[in-house]
Amino acid sequence: MLDLQRHADCPLWDALASPVVPWSGMRYACVKVLHAYCKVFNKQELYDLIVRKTCQECKCPRETHAVYHEQLTTVRERLGFKHDTNTSRVDPRQMGYTWVPPGILTSAKIQRYFDVIPPEKVPKIGTQGERFRDKQLVYQLPKQDLALDYCKHVEEQNRGSYEDFVAARNEIALDIGYVKDTPQATKCAGCCEALNQGEMAVTAPKFREQTLWHPRCFKCTTCDELLVDLTYCVHDDQIYCERHYAEMLKPRCSACDETNGVVVCGKL
Repeated sequence: MLDLQRHADCPLWDALASPVVPWSGMRYACVKVLHAYCKVFNKQELYDLIVRKTCQECKCPRETHAVYHEQLTTVRERLGFKHDTNTSRVDPRQMGYTWVPPGILTSAKIQRYFDVIPPEKVPKIGTQGERFRDKQLVYQLPKQDLALDYCKHVEEQNRGSYEDFVAARNEIALDIGYVKDTPQATKCAGCCEALNQGEMAVTAPKFREQTLWHPRCFKCTTCDELLVDLTYCVHDDQIYCERHYAEMLKPRCSACDETNGVVVCGKL
């Protein structure tokens, strides 16, 4: 549902109050209802104006708008990855979290992991940390980067290039890290400070097995933010969130937020 208080001054409300909007209940509808409604009435341009592009005027981050928050699945499902043996057998919600790190099989170790993460970023249900994770899922793993089905502005002649990019990225760059105990004393690949034997660390399968990070140091090289659910891309021996990895290789449209090879897809 739309969060009516989150952006009280956003032009979204003026747009929804416009006489060109044929259904007043649209301002209270979830994004799926909006999409279906606009399809029925052939008003895709209206949908684009209200749902996709309004935030370009008010400059509020796209990922903080409730209208963009569709039902979120696990990151592994979001990426289309198969089940992995490193996946924790602990139900995160039974522990009060929306996510727990792969590789940790006991609730005690899960608690140890979250003890070294900034409290405001711990995805505990009903807290600022849960909202932070939701925001980062949308920002670091935009759906339109993951599958063509979520793109609206990739031209027919560019679809093959898009599919090739996704396939290559998934094969050589994109993966999910997991947590393990440091087998022997080494240095963190992020801060270069010591990682002691037995200390909890993050490992990334696309790197050498000896490359480890403190949990607080497993961050995107570009935005310097924790990698959501330990999901990363590797490029030139550096780690990035998927968004910034994609932007190193393809331009991103400032209006629709798609990496479709054009500068802008429509005039606001």
